Amino acid sequence: MTPHELNMQIEEWSSRLQAEHRERITIAYLTAYWHRIRKMPTLKKVLEDIQLKKKRPQTPEEMLAMVRVLNAALGGKEVSSRGETNTDGNAESGK
Repeated sequence: MTPHELNMQIEEWSSRLQAEHRERITIAYLTAYWHRIRKMPTLKKVLEDIQLKKKRPQTPEEMLAMVRVLNAALGGKEVSSRGETNTDGNAESGK
């Protein structure tokens, strides 16, 4: 299985899990004790509240910042495109 196929399988599994979760919440909502709640929120609002919000894609600058954080956390050294290692942690400065 290629990484792309694995990613597709994971996405499908995640969406299936979310659908099952929505179904369980719907069943719980419909079988709730109506006489114990003065005003029940609409099912649409309940389902909207639990739905995961889509994250926006990272910008190239955010990706670079995250790579730098991970590199530093794992004890790596930042190397410029010319192969120079900088002690100030910024390979682009060249100083």
